[in-house]
Amino acid sequence: MSKTRMFQALWLLLLSVVCVLMFYYRREPTKSDQEVLVDEDTVVAVAAPERTPVPTPMPSPTPAPTVYEITEVFIPLIQTPTPVLATLPPELIRVGTAVPATPAPTATPAASEPFSLIWFSDTQYYAYKKPEIFLSMADWAVRVRQEYNAVAVVCTGDIVDNRNYTRHWTNAEAAILRVREAMPFYCVAGNHDVGADKVEYETYLEYDLCSSPSAMAISDDGHCWALPLPEQGILLCGIGWQNDTSYADWVNERIAEYADLPAVLLVHSFLNDDGSLSTNGKRVEKAILRESPSVRLVLCGHNDGSARWSRTYDDGHTVNAMMYNFQDDKKYGLGYARILMFNPGTRNVAVTTYSPYLNDYNYYRDSERDTFTIYDAW
Repeated sequence: MSKTRMFQALWLLLLSVVCVLMFYYRREPTKSDQEVLVDEDTVVAVAAPERTPVPTPMPSPTPAPTVYEITEVFIPLIQTPTPVLATLPPELIRVGTAVPATPAPTATPAASEPFSLIWFSDTQYYAYKKPEIFLSMADWAVRVRQEYNAVAVVCTGDIVDNRNYTRHWTNAEAAILRVREAMPFYCVAGNHDVGADKVEYETYLEYDLCSSPSAMAISDDGHCWALPLPEQGILLCGIGWQNDTSYADWVNERIAEYADLPAVLLVHSFLNDDGSLSTNGKRVEKAILRESPSVRLVLCGHNDGSARWSRTYDDGHTVNAMMYNFQDDKKYGLGYARILMFNPGTRNVAVTTYSPYLNDYNYYRDSERDTFTIYDAW
């Protein structure tokens, strides 16, 4: 072979290798793969990696997901063999002025079928720049209400990005009103809604975003609230963004009034992105969770990524907490909501994560980080 032909062959081979490498490395991952196991206390934390924001075009409307598509989420919830009593064991009911010394009688919950809460977290970016994402989440929640037997949509704060801009509030209001026309919407204020240091609730309360049925007890014009849902057998409680613990006594009194109902607590900040308790989370844990053992589940946002936390107390009861917030990932984290399916027979909660905007289940590659079952959760 002549030298000329040999150089031509080598050149073609090198060009082919370059083309293959360019094709391979231009592919981008669609999910993150980070996870941190904090300790043996079943604490799992996952955090979204930093990515360069890339504008995402709004996709064509997609049909609402069906129960069949997430059946695998609910199979372990429905098939768990050992049901748990509907009410808390007598030794876990705190005895005080508002609670009789004798334990409340055990009762079968009125709800015999699984029901769900649809959970939005930190919608601030959507209210700021992408209102179409917020609207897609609202419309989807309304579409799947009957299919998932959804009791309400709940939001754990940072509804808007900047409380001083009317446009943020009107964008959020448009989506929330679509929900409220069909089903209740229960929310708590985050630091972006009322201010991190100088807490001002005036604008937040002016928009009256949170449904307030007659059964809801409200403190300080909506800073905190408690709502018994006897048909479902739970007590919903909400704690707005605060800089002190003055809310704790009021919340504990409301929880004590319904000590036979396991409580689900909504609070904006409870967990850090590494799964540890935030500063506010430490206050809530000390002032409320240790004082009110009927609190079994805490939902929160605030920090980026996703985290889970669990603690079993000396009297034997366990509290589980979940945090998620993907909206800071402007390319892959858009429009995710969580479905929490409660089973009154097994007392389990099955969780899955879905974005109606992206028509995508599970933000992380490992689906078990977004889709899992918490056993004996309430």
